Amino acid sequence: MWDFQNESIFGKKIVIACILCIGLIVLCSKSFLKEEKVLIVEDLDKKMKTEYVLPDKTFTLGYIHSVLLTPAEEYFKVEDDNNLMLYKTIYESFGVGLPFSQEKWEFDIKNGKFILNIKRSCDLIHLRVSPIPKHWLSIGEDRYELINLVKEPEDLVKIYAVDQWGFKVGKQFYKVF
Repeated sequence: MWDFQNESIFGKKIVIACILCIGLIVLCSKSFLKEEKVLIVEDLDKKMKTEYVLPDKTFTLGYIHSVLLTPAEEYFKVEDDNNLMLYKTIYESFGVGLPFSQEKWEFDIKNGKFILNIKRSCDLIHLRVSPIPKHWLSIGEDRYELINLVKEPEDLVKIYAVDQWGFKVGKQFYKVF
């Protein structure tokens, strides 16, 4: 242990400066470090992961319907427990694989599009990515073609959310642990 009685003034200043620097680093890291919801698109066939920070905890999955050739979009919100809540689907025509009855959900038509307000939760989404339906992922204003996130067409992906600690510089998120 240090004996401050016999230390020089210079030595005391160095120790105090080090303590202040460590305190400043801890204080700054606490204000910059943040827990974020992160969406992970994992290529299960090739063991690759792509991660996206979800600033407002929402994302959209879209595709072109294979028979009707019209777009369909599914809107998700990540819940506190990282479950994926499907809360809305927007599509332009009725057909195989698309909802055709109101069931227990609110149904609306706006600008020629069918809007189904849903409340369905799941912990992950499995999806076989194909170039035919042109699957995409939208986060905020950014759109990502899922075919570009896999090694090869027809790869199986798993989409899920996690909490990660890190800090942001611009749009880039650097995870700490």
